[in-house]
Amino acid sequence: MLVQRLHLTDFRSWGEVQLDAHSGANLLLGPNGAGKSNLLEALHLVALGFSPRSRSEKDLVRWGAERFFVRLEASRAGIPLELAASCDLAGRKETRVDGVAGRLFSRLVGRLSVVGLYPEDLHFIRGGPEARRSFLDALACQLDPPLLETLRDHAQVVRQRNALLKDSDTPDPVVLDVLDQQMTEIASRILESRMDLVERLVEPVARLHRILSDDSESVDLWYRGSYGEEDLPRRGPDLLERLRRRRDALRRAETSARTTLFGPHRDDLAILLSGKPSRETASQGQARTLAIALRLASAELLAKQPDRPPVLLLDDVFAELDGPRRQRLAKLLPRTGQSFLCSPHRADLPFEVDRTFLLESGRLREAL
Repeated sequence: MLVQRLHLTDFRSWGEVQLDAHSGANLLLGPNGAGKSNLLEALHLVALGFSPRSRSEKDLVRWGAERFFVRLEASRAGIPLELAASCDLAGRKETRVDGVAGRLFSRLVGRLSVVGLYPEDLHFIRGGPEARRSFLDALACQLDPPLLETLRDHAQVVRQRNALLKDSDTPDPVVLDVLDQQMTEIASRILESRMDLVERLVEPVARLHRILSDDSESVDLWYRGSYGEEDLPRRGPDLLERLRRRRDALRRAETSARTTLFGPHRDDLAILLSGKPSRETASQGQARTLAIALRLASAELLAKQPDRPPVLLLDDVFAELDGPRRQRLAKLLPRTGQSFLCSPHRADLPFEVDRTFLLESGRLREAL
């Protein structure tokens, strides 16, 4: 997978800009506020269908403009690929995949594998469970794009079920039974995917964290469900039966609360550092190292797919690490694929890059 060209119109701080990329390491060099992170954000958006920094796409429109437009030219195993996304101030979206138009940003997913390391990743470790669920689902959908439709179906059924619970003290039992059946069957497929993914991540995350931190702290991952018991059956009829039992046990409480009290939308990924919840006990340095280990482990899983090595997006990561951790991270980064790195100072990067772009005064140019 190779990004060749990125073109932006009225995206964040950029009125018009084009980036012609190298197949190796591309450094975006410039002072804070020059628009470096905005270029990475655009790459992330057009590859994964969402921004890593904003929940509302209309907020990405440049001040004073009506609509942003992002176009990416790439190739996969020598076959050209073109992805485009746009959104106006009213939230109306448009996409194009090799010229074929559509509306949903989610249809962009699965074409270009991307893994980003961002300063905001601290919230992934220390924040609420929504960020960790999003991490699992975004990675799972890159590995298995059809899962995206399953997640969308689940969200729709939960909305319908919540509306039914909210609108009546005594929800229609026939309609509720139909929604319950749909929800549990869809939820079981999501849970199978998430638990399989967590199991695949445990070893590389622990190994990469050990290398990055150079200490003896252990790391473990645990899928924490909203099902009344710690352990969940991994798949099949046993998992489905657990969901049905939980549904029955919560029927009265859900009627009283008027909302769905269990399911994948309420679960969490527990990240344990030396057996303790990292959300509560990790220092800022420990949290940052954990986040980097999780992202690099994601890149390892994606790299195992044929013809789909992930493109790495590193947003000023090295500047926030001490010297030894900076060197260890540099050694862990794959040197054969494509990457885009942001930094205000060239000295922050402990390795050579293939192409450097200078950003200043709202302009981008290639360094000679």
